[in-house]
Amino acid sequence: MRTSRGLLPLAAALSLTGCGVNLFQPRAEVLSKMALPDGMVISAPSGWCIDQSTTSAGAATSVVVLGSCAALSGDAEQLQPDVPGVVTISIEAQAGALLDSETLQTFFLSDAGRATLARNGDPESVSILDTRQEDGLLYLHASDDSLGPDASKEIWRALFGLSGRFVAVSFYSRSEDEIAPEDGLSTLTAQVEELRAANQI
Repeated sequence: MRTSRGLLPLAAALSLTGCGVNLFQPRAEVLSKMALPDGMVISAPSGWCIDQSTTSAGAATSVVVLGSCAALSGDAEQLQPDVPGVVTISIEAQAGALLDSETLQTFFLSDAGRATLARNGDPESVSILDTRQEDGLLYLHASDDSLGPDASKEIWRALFGLSGRFVAVSFYSRSEDEIAPEDGLSTLTAQVEELRAANQI
């Protein structure tokens, strides 16, 4: 992330993708690992697989959507994550200067930052419940009142640099699923570790 302006299309992509995924549409084949056109490798933790129908690689940003392997394949014998929901991974296509976690935290606590998190773009829709900085990452736990009726208002997000690219990992769940804050955080942490290991960071 270079500027707050540069984050706007990324946040829009996250909001739209995270809430529009049908986890129960059968797939003939599921993948837990893939390489993006720019060489970055996406690797999913156990139980998570890539939803190829909603994953996209663009000139500016790639958005990869992960769901339960069992749900995406239509095969109940496939693995599924311990915590139900949807994970989206957004990665800038080009490397560049990155902001540190302290600067990112200041931005997302502002009206402009909360607006980028809100699906409807209104900062009043978003409340920041918790932030945490660890090992160069910023973890956010927020509530977005503008998410759809079937989606939980709570979202978890990890923001960090990987090979010089800005990466945002987000976790969403359904309104019927009650996700404990530590489970949302552990879901993000597992995905961050997979990404770093797959790209030797």
